[in-house]
Amino acid sequence: MEKRIILTTLVAAALLTNASAQQNDQRLNRAITDATWFKKASKSAPTFRDFLKRRKTAVKNFRAIPTAVLQPVTIKAFATAEQRAGTRHVIIREHQFFNDSGYNNGGFDLGIGTPDHVIAAIAGDIIDSYATQAALKGIAIDSLAVNVKQTGPSIGDWGIDYTIYIDSPAGDDKLEQLRLLAEQNSPLYQFTIRANEVETTIDYNQTPDELEIPPTYQPGLREFIEWEAKKGESLRKLRESGERPDRSRFGGYLYDYPYSRANEFTPFKTESWLEPDGPTAFINPSSGATVIQVRHHRVIQDHPHIFGGNDLGATAVETNIGLMGSCFSHVAEGTAARQHVALDTLKVSLTAQLDPRAGRKGYEDTPLYPTDIKMRVVISSPSDEATVRKLVEDTEKGCPIYNLVTRAQTVTGRIKRVTAKIK
Repeated sequence: MEKRIILTTLVAAALLTNASAQQNDQRLNRAITDATWFKKASKSAPTFRDFLKRRKTAVKNFRAIPTAVLQPVTIKAFATAEQRAGTRHVIIREHQFFNDSGYNNGGFDLGIGTPDHVIAAIAGDIIDSYATQAALKGIAIDSLAVNVKQTGPSIGDWGIDYTIYIDSPAGDDKLEQLRLLAEQNSPLYQFTIRANEVETTIDYNQTPDELEIPPTYQPGLREFIEWEAKKGESLRKLRESGERPDRSRFGGYLYDYPYSRANEFTPFKTESWLEPDGPTAFINPSSGATVIQVRHHRVIQDHPHIFGGNDLGATAVETNIGLMGSCFSHVAEGTAARQHVALDTLKVSLTAQLDPRAGRKGYEDTPLYPTDIKMRVVISSPSDEATVRKLVEDTEKGCPIYNLVTRAQTVTGRIKRVTAKIK
């Protein structure tokens, strides 16, 4: 009798799931074929004000958790230089993304370049902080998005500048107060304006001078580094001769990279004032997740359930830490090519500490941004250990995001009012 009840329950659940799937399929079909219905359905979707209500409830629920229950969290991120293409594969918990250079840097444009990705991640954290503070202060918002640019002249001076586009009935004084609160409570804003220490260790493994080629061999990292070296030498000779590089060689459009390509993915409930010539970020009001976009590439940042998110992507802080490993791997590839250091393996793992008790009673001085950053560089190479250690030191000096983290940066921002068409 018990087995029959269980079987009946399973069949009923399966039928319910199938009915739900068919209903969703019918909705999608109608959305595709019936423009009037789709427009009406879009207007009935959750608004930004609905999202702010959910965010306020989530923050209150988190604050209700006893401080004694909370403890510091260890952030972990891994970055690997892929063998055949030199792209960087970043893994954070169950989330992952690729970073790649555009054609102007000899890449294949398979993902966001790390400098653009990191300033977009910072902007995404800032806009998320705007939403949280607006929710707590009861400031109504109908549309919120951000553009960000790097204005600094060097890898040591980034000069990050952002513009928040906001549709809100609140007065200018309230919005200025919101800006100050958002910057004070954004972990990555506070992290970026400070100089942070990074402890680096090297895990070195010497490989044979001659490659051992198994039967199913595919070109690996050593060949990619050799290709990078040849490409760099050829471009140097062309520059010295005053000639323009041939687009058809070494990966494409070396000097004519279409960075200003039209932004075809204008965020829902926002407007075309998100400029296509720089990284952008916006919050999806339905899911509450932050979407960062650089040209045609998109990456989602989200909070775990304990912070009121749906864990649809790594957090902004996790992404920032992971991007340092990605950028380090990329610069190490180029440095190895220039120094003619063969590499067979290049992996970077990072950890950092983040304390969710920051700001609570007894933890007023605890940083709300990541601390105790440790980077472990795993390299296999036929070169000797001294050569590899020098390679790592030179990579630290030339890595933009390493310098972004270890040097205090200037972050400036402003609010610009807009009027959203859809509310």
